[in-house]
Amino acid sequence: MRRAALLAPLVLAASAVSCTGTTGYQLVSFYAAAVGPADATPGNYAFTLGRWQITLTKAVIHIGAMYLDQSLPTSGAGPTACVLNGTYVGEVRGGQDFDMLSPTPQPFPVAGDGSTLPAAVGQVWLTGSDVFADSDPTVVLSVRGTAVSMTDGKSYDFGGDITIDKSRAPAQVGSALPGSNPMCLQRIVTPILTDITLGQSGTLLLHLDPKALFINVDFSALPSFTAGPKYGFTNDQSNQPSINLYANLRAAGPVYRFEWVNATE
Repeated sequence: MRRAALLAPLVLAASAVSCTGTTGYQLVSFYAAAVGPADATPGNYAFTLGRWQITLTKAVIHIGAMYLDQSLPTSGAGPTACVLNGTYVGEVRGGQDFDMLSPTPQPFPVAGDGSTLPAAVGQVWLTGSDVFADSDPTVVLSVRGTAVSMTDGKSYDFGGDITIDKSRAPAQVGSALPGSNPMCLQRIVTPILTDITLGQSGTLLLHLDPKALFINVDFSALPSFTAGPKYGFTNDQSNQPSINLYANLRAAGPVYRFEWVNATE
């Protein structure tokens, strides 16, 4: 029921456009895909970030859904901060794992629906089931690789598998109302600024930048392990590198960018 309520703005917008027929906008069906950087190489993507030379052998993200909205967000709008104010104009309600190291577009398993109302912002849902659920075992990010410090030459073989459950939600403080920090706040990346207009049979591309996941990450501060990669991002907030990786994953910044590609005649 909560998921249905969250999606109501899009349903109502589509109905209004189809019923009035006077706005000049149309309902459309479109394709959707996710793609890594053009210079990425699956299984062996090397780049420099700050003082680190990083080689990623794996960067897989799970995206449960995507949404587009007509309006820029305003403070306090909507029943929760997870809902964008204004009119939802596009949705892709079905996701899967995507290789962030692939420069080849990877299609979503379902078509998207929306209208030709211009979109100003978007959302990426990092969830495998109910976005409000306390627990979701879905691994939303899995990374493996090696980072070499250009300062002292030390090498760090690292890895990590990230899920999002109620342990990620901040504790209620003082007189905060119950439910003021719903789990959707942790799982929905929003607002991702964009400027696109959907069209019939075109493709909504979600560009994914794995480099941006490691902004301000100090690999030398990662905890060490006896099994698997020697150093690891933990699935909690117990160390600063893991905190920064998680913050980058959830930030509506350089990791995510929307692009619209018109259908070819």
